[in-house]
Amino acid sequence: MAQVIELADYRRRRNPLLAAMQRLERAVSRLDPLVRDRTGRLGPVVERELAHIARSVSAGSPQDAAERAERLADLLEHPAASG
Repeated sequence: MAQVIELADYRRRRNPLLAAMQRLERAVSRLDPLVRDRTGRLGPVVERELAHIARSVSAGSPQDAAERAERLADLLEHPAASG
């Protein structure tokens, strides 16, 4: 019997760095408007996480940066974060 292979899964397994970069790009696309729309100064937790994301990118660790960016976007998208 033939096996069905999803191309996106195949590409992620074949090139994990590219997959991490794409994941980071999606996370940053979510995060950017959430940070821009904040009035006034960002809180210390948000600033610290943004700094960690930047350091992870600079250190060549897009997987870590993507995970942090996704967590921060989840946090900022939560209704309690707006008030």
